[in-house]
Amino acid sequence: MQKRILPVIFGTLLLDMIGIGMIIPIIPIIFTDPASSHFILQGYSQSAQFLIAGLVTALFGLMQFIAAPLLGELSDVYGRKRLLITGVAVLALSQLLFGFGVETASLALLIVSRIVAGIAGANFSIAQATIADVTEPKDRAKNFGLTGAAFGIGFILGPLLGGLIAGYFHSASAPFWFAGALGILNVLFLYFFLPETRRTPAAEKRSFHILKGIQNIKAAFDDHDARPVYLSSFLYMAGFAFFTSFISILLVNRFGFDEKGVGTFFAVTGFWIVFTQLVILRILSGKFAERKILKVSIFSVAAMLALYPFMPEALYLFVLMPFFAIPQGLTMANMSALVSKSVSADRQGAALGINGSLMALAQGVIPVAAGLGGGFLGLNAPFLAGSALIFLSWGILFVFMRRN
Repeated sequence: MQKRILPVIFGTLLLDMIGIGMIIPIIPIIFTDPASSHFILQGYSQSAQFLIAGLVTALFGLMQFIAAPLLGELSDVYGRKRLLITGVAVLALSQLLFGFGVETASLALLIVSRIVAGIAGANFSIAQATIADVTEPKDRAKNFGLTGAAFGIGFILGPLLGGLIAGYFHSASAPFWFAGALGILNVLFLYFFLPETRRTPAAEKRSFHILKGIQNIKAAFDDHDARPVYLSSFLYMAGFAFFTSFISILLVNRFGFDEKGVGTFFAVTGFWIVFTQLVILRILSGKFAERKILKVSIFSVAAMLALYPFMPEALYLFVLMPFFAIPQGLTMANMSALVSKSVSADRQGAALGINGSLMALAQGVIPVAAGLGGGFLGLNAPFLAGSALIFLSWGILFVFMRRN
């Protein structure tokens, strides 16, 4: 059964991520580039434009923070297949809504569509639960790597296709019609090829907490032994979120990138991260412990992030990229492993949920802070703030924990 399930889950997550990634090169164009024919915020100040771009980006992560733990629990009772198909279908609808919002220049519809997309996009927690259903404990780490691979490849193809489609059709809404069609295909794919992996008696009672994500954050701070690692992980993810949420705005407003240029930039960044996880990580992980790798990789990411806004021209951004993306790929993999090793064997699932909530919280809060900082303090501010948070993450792991 495992051989049948895993390719389906991989394909589902890949199609989801391609669709989700298509928004990346479009956000800075429609919200922060008055020279573009697709710009929809005429009459807004630049500070307001940056803030709205950050808010629309943040809504997706914030809704995932709320929905992911809840959807995982719902799938325990009502079945994986039913919830996964529902999530994919709603995500497809949200893509079509976003396209219609771009076409009609409706900011309200764009905001609603991102709220819906964030709730539906939280179905990755159901996908992970499905993998756990059909995988022996000793193989789960390896098979969970499929989700990382799907996210990485989607991170390459989504922005690239989004930029190319928008450029080819001269339409900022075109990528979302394509993403909606992908979602419909994804629904059919799941319906015909995914068997149910969770059989739960209908009489089972379960209490559901809409604030499960907040409970996970509290659990992270209540765990005295693992608390420094959780805090370091959160600060790192928050610092990196400054980059992911604001780099496209920097590319458009300082270096004059269009949709295709932004999509290409993210695709190349994603390539380096995937190459790191598939090749470089396998070479280093057998020779060095997680903390030794993290001591170098976290510091490198912080230093490179601070340099990004000071590059004199676009070519230097691509020269700097491997020195930023390779340490980033190493950090994400080894930080997850360090979190796992910080708790006992019977708490691995809880640790995974807690760390996922921390990541979603960072993605839900930081884009707004980046928009505010970029609007009121200048384009350099989000990158310097992100660098500072990552340096603080490094300090907690290698200064504070050593003293304690």
